[in-house]
Amino acid sequence: MVYVIKFRPKADGDSSNRKGARTVFAESAAKPSREKAAELLNSVTGGDFLEETIEIRELRDFDPIEVKGQGGTVFSL
Repeated sequence: MVYVIKFRPKADGDSSNRKGARTVFAESAAKPSREKAAELLNSVTGGDFLEETIEIRELRDFDPIEVKGQGGTVFSL
């Protein structure tokens, strides 16, 4: 299954330069835990995310090949 992991990057200290929410796609046999999602985001973003903003949702009716075919990157968990 493919899951959408949504998160907010850390602010860079300048309140006028807020970063918007980001999304990554992850493939997993079961819904990943927040800890697993945090591990993935740490490796993908270099730690530039706020852990309390992580949201995990199942991307129904799509498989990894379809997501990749639309130009998305799907990470494995």
